[in-house]
Amino acid sequence: MDVTSLYTNIPQEEGTQIVCKAYDKYYQNNPPVPTEFLREMLRLILKENSFKFTNKSYLQLSGCAMGTKMAVAFANIFMGEIETQIIESSETKPIEWKRFIDDIASFWTTTKDEVLQFIKKANEFHPTIKFTAEISDSKTTFLDTTIYKGKRFYETGILDVSTHFKPTEKFQYTHFTSCHPPGVKKGFVKGEAIRLLRTNSNANEFRTQINNFKKRLLERGYKETQIEETLAEVKFEGRSASLKNKPKGKQNILPFVTEFNPAKPNIKKILSKNWFLIENQPHLNKIFPQKPIISYKRASSLKDILVKAKL
Repeated sequence: MDVTSLYTNIPQEEGTQIVCKAYDKYYQNNPPVPTEFLREMLRLILKENSFKFTNKSYLQLSGCAMGTKMAVAFANIFMGEIETQIIESSETKPIEWKRFIDDIASFWTTTKDEVLQFIKKANEFHPTIKFTAEISDSKTTFLDTTIYKGKRFYETGILDVSTHFKPTEKFQYTHFTSCHPPGVKKGFVKGEAIRLLRTNSNANEFRTQINNFKKRLLERGYKETQIEETLAEVKFEGRSASLKNKPKGKQNILPFVTEFNPAKPNIKKILSKNWFLIENQPHLNKIFPQKPIISYKRASSLKDILVKAKL
């Protein structure tokens, strides 16, 4: 199921009341910031969202702006309340219900007619919150995965997953010749390979997806030796570990920030070569106990020069 245009269809006052109610419940009516202040802050964000287009001023009267920092949390808390009421009021309930913002995957042990009846009632429950839905007895799409009944489902009852690509996906990866630091290109390749690992529970399907990924990278100018070297770090045997949350330790690392330019000399090599000058200074050695990491900030692009926010 998918919520139709969620952000713009949340009634401002109702959404505010639901968030404040959840806030009080979470803090057991003893919040760190008075609820009335939260209510006023929400109203300020929701009701004062003005913008200008072709010299005309506009004010958003319903929903919340998608660009605000509170939009996702606001929509999540609102939908949490709505979905709870919908499920509780239904005689037929799903055995599993998972939602990510406005995307829902649910699993049922009932007839298709009863599921259709549930969707019908869900669309009648709220005046502005409506759902679209797809029903299947063999597979469903949720975010970037297809969940399906594979061979092992009929043996052990366990569902499988594979990577889902939208029909409009063109795989226009950043070209290898684009002006990006080498680490960004390697990081993209490894990151996408890890995504394929996590979203494919079948070893053969994973290998097929990786081979397709290699072909697309070659078409975008990536070197075969570099592809093989990076992809060798991602193996199907390590899938269980890739699905677990890794604790993030705090590292007190000094970044050396600069803008990337392929014409610049290799700053990392220069720093490494001359770091002994820091190490040999007693005071500097304490301030900088380890070498800094090279961090690149985004430089101005042609788009930044040509395109302006105001027409």
